[in-house]
Formats: sequence, C-alpha cells, structure tokens
Amino acid sequence: MKQLIFTLFLLLFLFNNSSASDCGNGRYKNKLFSTVKRTNNIVYATKPQSNGVPIQLRYDVYEPQGDTGRNRAVMLLIHGGAYLKLLDQNSPDIVLLCNYFAQLGYVAISIDYRQEPNLLGLLSEEVMVKAVSRALIDTKDAIDHLIDTYSNGNPYRIDTSKAFIGGVSAGAVSTMFITYLDSLQMLSPKYQQWIIDANGVNADSILRHRFDKIKPKAAISISGAILDTNWIKPNGIDLLLNHGSVDPIVPYNYGKPFSIPTLPYLYGGKAMNARALHQGIYVEFEDWIGRSHVPFFNLDLGNILTLQLINQPIFDSTKSHIKNFCYRLLDCNRVTGIRENVVGKANIFPNPTQQNFTVELPKAIGSKDWTVELYDILGKQVFARNYDNSYQSIEINQNLSPNIYFLKMYYEQNGETFVYTAKIIISE
Repeated sequence: MKQLIFTLFLLLFLFNNSSASDCGNGRYKNKLFSTVKRTNNIVYATKPQSNGVPIQLRYDVYEPQGDTGRNRAVMLLIHGGAYLKLLDQNSPDIVLLCNYFAQLGYVAISIDYRQEPNLLGLLSEEVMVKAVSRALIDTKDAIDHLIDTYSNGNPYRIDTSKAFIGGVSAGAVSTMFITYLDSLQMLSPKYQQWIIDANGVNADSILRHRFDKIKPKAAISISGAILDTNWIKPNGIDLLLNHGSVDPIVPYNYGKPFSIPTLPYLYGGKAMNARALHQGIYVEFEDWIGRSHVPFFNLDLGNILTLQLINQPIFDSTKSHIKNFCYRLLDCNRVTGIRENVVGKANIFPNPTQQNFTVELPKAIGSKDWTVELYDILGKQVFARNYDNSYQSIEINQNLSPNIYFLKMYYEQNGETFVYTAKIIISE
C-alpha cells in the first residue's frame, strides 16, 4: 500500500513538472532565442472587399529559431490602421512585438484583414460598422485556418490551451469586439442589418461559435475601445488594457473616434477598466497620463520628421507588462504550490517624482508583514525589503536613474500570496 501511494505521488509530481516543463530555463519570461524564423504570407482566405474586388488575406508566423519545444504558447496580434487600407500584417509595431514574443518562446501570428479601400469611408457610420464586422469575421477565419494546421500535423507546434489575442488601435478594437460580442442581437437592428449585408446571414452563427476551436486566456488592448461596456461580462478571459489619456483618435474614456460626428460613440481603456473591475474580471490597466494615441508612438512633428516614431522606454514598458501579464497565466510557477493573486493597485505619491516617493500600505488589510520590491523596465530587481506591521507607509529613496519602474508589494496568508502593483516614473 505504501509503495502504491509513493508511486501515485511520484506520477503526480512528474505530471505537474511535465505540464510546466515548456516554461523551463525562463521560457516566456526571458529572451532565450536570439533569432526568429518568419514564415510570410500564408493565405488563409480570399474574399471580396467592400468594392467587390477580391483580396487574398494572409498571416505571418514568427517562431523562435532552433527551438525544440513541442507545445508552444501562441500570441495572435492584429494591426491598426483605422480599418482603412493603410497597413497590413507588416505594420512596424506589430512586427517588433511578434519578434519580441518569438524570442521569448511564443509562436507569434500577425494577421491581415479586409479594410476599407476608400479613405472617405471613415466619415460614414455604415461603412465603418461594416468594415469592423468584416475584420471580426476575417479574424475568426484566420484563427480557424491556424487551428486547421494544428489538426493536420501542427507544423508550428502550438499549444491551443495557451493562446492570447491582442491588437493595437483598430486591431485592439477588433480584439475587444471578438472577446465580448457574443451575438448580433447585442447590436441595434440597424447595425445587425448592415453586418448581414456585409457578411451574409451566417454572421451571427460565426460570432456565436467564434471560440469553439480555441479560446484565448487573455485579451490585450493597446489604444482600443468597445461599442458598449455592458458587453463586458466574465467569460474566463483576462484583460490587459493600455491607453493614453489624451488620445485624439480612439477615445480614452468615452467619445467618437477622431471626434467625427457621424461615427458611433466608443468606450476606451479607462471606461473598460472600470467596467471590468465592477464585473470581477481580472484586469490590468496601463494608464499613460499625458500620452497620445498608442502611448509608445511619438506623434509630434519633430519625431515624425526624423522617423523617431517609437518611444523606446514606453515600448519596453509595454512589452514587459504584456510579458509578465501573460506569464502568470501559463502555469509556469504551479509546481511551487504557492498561489499568487494580484488584488489591487498600490498608492504611490508623488508620481512622477524626481527621486523620493512614498508607498501607502492598504489600511483594510490589517496587521500583515509586507515585502516590497522594485523592478526596472527590463525586469531587473533594484530594491527589495521586508516591513513589519508597524508601518502605515513606506518611504523609498534609492537614487534611481530617470526611467519607469514597477512596484510589487505583497503579503502571504494561508499559503497564498496577495500582491499589489504600481508603476512609478522617476523624472529628470
């Protein structure tokens, strides 16, 4: 009997370790791969555009070069472009993100989708509603095509249980719509008819069955929005939202895209975050006060003329946030037996600051001993200290160089860790 118990325990231990083995050696957490294999222009469908002209729709696959992993997490990213034919799957920001996640060990997919060839379409509510609906149907078709490859030998060695979806700008709008729009009946009769006109009578069935073959663990929205926050309800998908507070293109809170009066009102990152929190959905909001559309873009004239379009510290912060957000969903730390729960945002003041800052301990927690850690944007720990329950607030002065830092503050109770996080900006 003892031998049987020992054997069962050993098998359980091996099973738990094998299920986390794809995270070994820092996979998904560190850049383990220096080069990336890119397979371009995989045709997943041929469809008519709004003008009737057929177009081949494609996606690109990014894989870590030389990787021997058998079942790899998959990150599907959708480019922006206001649903106008301005960009495709080669959008520079998406290419950078795909390369980054492939170097971490993901299989990254960048998809193209039908966009409106007439730039004046941006002024028409009907044209843009139809364009968004085509993008949703195309995204579903691209995912189905990828899953077909999984069913036919799985050449990209993806793990369908470890999937993520995200996008930038219009791609983030598509991400939020496909995450929460369950049926055409959630829309007004006018919108329902427009979508059927653009996609056929099967459009509603496609939406209802969009997650039949694969369901993402999380949705990532960078400068995205949604038509109605009432759509946002718990469905097992976590949320990471990233938005600039002075976004003139996609509303940060509530408004019309580009402030064009003929377009519908949308709810941006701030409003979506509030709704998700109210619904008990796990959500993290990277709130970029004072930044414009797509916070890691430099949209001022000087940087545009000199082609300095990427604000590298903010882009590094965004990549790091997505990486850490997704990592917690990959069961990489499961064998430790310690469950970590992110339960709130720490209160830091002043923020931004030139040097010193204060961290306020949550009063409702009661008498707990705290650990406080500080990390730079590359994930390097620059501060760590334990505090007993006599502290109500903590003063930190570490002579930090100007940059963005991330605070992790936590206590342990009954074998679980409860974490508060925050972002701190050290200015010059």
